[in-house]
Amino acid sequence: MKILVVGGSGYIGSICTELLLDEGHEVAVFDNLGEGHRRAVDSRARFIEGDLADRKQIELTLSSTRPDAVMHFAASALVGESMRDPSKYFRNNISNGLNLLD
Repeated sequence: MKILVVGGSGYIGSICTELLLDEGHEVAVFDNLGEGHRRAVDSRARFIEGDLADRKQIELTLSSTRPDAVMHFAASALVGESMRDPSKYFRNNISNGLNLLD
C-alpha cells in the first residue's frame, strides 16, 4: 500500500513509518518539522516538508503521492504550553487537522 504519514517526524509517527516500511509499504511523510526532527524520518520514506495550515500544499501532496491510506499524527503535545496558549493548540490540533479531512 501507499501510505501518507502526516506528522511522521515525531516520535510516534517516525516509529510507525519505520514499521510500515519494514512491512513493505511505500511511505511518504508530510511534516512541518515544528515538533519533530528531519533525522527521525527513515531514509526509505519520501519526505515532504509541509504544513496542514496550507490547504493547497495538502492538495498537491495528496495528488502527487496518491495514497491508499493516510495516517495522521501531526499535533502539538506540550501540556504546559497548551495551558498558556490554547488557541495555538486548537488551531494546530483541530483546525489544521480538519484541513486534511476537507
